[in-house]
Amino acid sequence: MLESFKYINDRIEKSNTILLSTHENPDCDGLGSEIAFYYYIKSLGKECKIINCTAMSSKYSFIDPENIVEVYEVNHDNWLKNIDLAIIFDIGSYKRLNQIHPLINSCKNKISIDHHLSKDSSFFSFELVDASAPATGSIAWDFLNHINPDSLNDINVANALYSAIITDTGSFRYSNTNPKTHTIASSLLESGVEPNEIYQNIYENRKKSQIALLSHVIDNVKYAVGDEVAYITLFKKNFDECNADLSENDGMADFLRSIEGVEVSFVVTEVNVDIYKINFRSRKKYIINDIAEKFNGGGHALASGATVKTSDVKKLENDIIFYLKERIENGN
Repeated sequence: MLESFKYINDRIEKSNTILLSTHENPDCDGLGSEIAFYYYIKSLGKECKIINCTAMSSKYSFIDPENIVEVYEVNHDNWLKNIDLAIIFDIGSYKRLNQIHPLINSCKNKISIDHHLSKDSSFFSFELVDASAPATGSIAWDFLNHINPDSLNDINVANALYSAIITDTGSFRYSNTNPKTHTIASSLLESGVEPNEIYQNIYENRKKSQIALLSHVIDNVKYAVGDEVAYITLFKKNFDECNADLSENDGMADFLRSIEGVEVSFVVTEVNVDIYKINFRSRKKYIINDIAEKFNGGGHALASGATVKTSDVKKLENDIIFYLKERIENGN
């Protein structure tokens, strides 16, 4: 790991124009990691931009008080085509960069920092992947703590990394939480992080539209496989009826998983014509990331996802239930 940190820092020091990015519909882990790296790289006097292919949810904007996170536009093309270095966080697959990845393809130095195993590593010149890490943000903390510990005293960095870690560990409730996770959290609290403030920003600012959507989920949840599976499909018309946007289904799969007796939940969401996003959640009894892989997705053992193109969403539901039934009946 330390050799990897040395290599990445050497690439940073030898580059002048540096892109930081993460996957589409960025979560706090990807955002927090890139924000933390941004402040370190800018302290070296480098030209650095965070450019993501889609906008972040408004509830995460508090970790970007200086508005350093940009959303891709065509006027970024020339800059992207001429960068010296790209560092991509929490990506899983480079294809989740969407329109950005073809623009940076010719860049010789493309680094992935992640806690998801990569399916297509040929895109990157170097990968730092630690599948045992609870969050990509914890790897970012390790890097900064080794290379420049003082950078962690910046409250913008500390807030970003703390947010990354609490969201990917379910506020330290998920099974990926380990003793080191709390050590990292402790160090960030010493840097001035206010945990209640961060928790409220992420989890206690639900819009009325999201409550309306939650009400729809409660009224329409379905069960399968001896009620060990809870699921729902959300269509665009459901969001329209609730005046909600697509980001407001965040946490719905976790909610369904919390139902007594439910071991696995999934939410299928219509994101475009014949394009559906699947979110899988499991308590602990059953691994589900390999099931997500059957739909060209992936993720963590107990929290995974996929995006599927289909004109027959009912068949998609049935296929998912088929694989889950097979898993549950086999008992693993």
